[in-house]
Amino acid sequence: MDLNHISGRAGAQAPQQAVIPVRPKDQVAFSCRLCGDCCRRVENSIMLEPLDAYNLGQYLRACGAGVDNIEDVYGQHAHPSLLHDAYPIFLLNTQGEDQSCVFLKDGRCGVYEGRPHVCRLYPFTVKGGDRGRRFMYYQYLDSHASHFEGGRVKIGDWMYRNFTKDAKAFLEMEASMLPELGALLRKLGPDGRRQFLFRLLYYRYYNYELDRPFLPQYQENQRQLIDALRKEV
Repeated sequence: MDLNHISGRAGAQAPQQAVIPVRPKDQVAFSCRLCGDCCRRVENSIMLEPLDAYNLGQYLRACGAGVDNIEDVYGQHAHPSLLHDAYPIFLLNTQGEDQSCVFLKDGRCGVYEGRPHVCRLYPFTVKGGDRGRRFMYYQYLDSHASHFEGGRVKIGDWMYRNFTKDAKAFLEMEASMLPELGALLRKLGPDGRRQFLFRLLYYRYYNYELDRPFLPQYQENQRQLIDALRKEV
C-alpha cells in the first residue's frame, strides 16, 4: 500500500486514468467548454480529501445548504470506501443515469467556489516533488477529446490560478506524513487496522471545526493520529 501516491482521482475504484508529466513552462492544448462533461461518468471516482470537505463545508454552510459541520458534508454528499483494501477514503456521490457529480446542476457546478481540489486542477494533477522539486505536475489523458481543442494553456499560469496556497501546504504536509502513516498501518495488519478504523476516521476526516483555520487543525490531527498508531505497534 503506497499511501504516498494517493491523488484526487481514486484509481482503486475506477479505471486508472493515464497521465503524462508536464512542466510549469509547458503550454498544452486545452479549452474549457463549460459543458460539464468532466463532471459526468464519475461514479466512485472523485476523492474528497479533508481540505476539500472543509472548504465545501464552509461554502455550503454560507449558502444555507443544510450543512452545519464537516460531518454533514460526508454524510450528505459522499460515501466511504477503502483504497487498496486498507485505507479509508471518501468519494463524492453521483446522481442520474450518467453518474454525474451530485453538485452538477443544470449542466453547471453548483459549488464552483468551493469545488474540490481535483476539480480545480483538471485536466492536471499534482503530487509532491523529489530531487529538489517542490511539486510534480501531470496531465490527465481522458476521453473528453473536445476539451483539448480550440485553445492553449500554460501549466504555470493554470496552477497560479487554481493551485491555492492552502492546497500547496496541505499537499506538502501529506507528502511528509503519509509514508509513516502507511508503514504504521501495514504493521498493524488487517485485524489491527479494523480495530483502529474509528480513530483513523476521526483524526483523518472528522475532527475539524469550520470556524477555525484548517491547516493548524490538520497538523494537530495528524500528529495525534501518528502518536496513537505508534502506541499500537
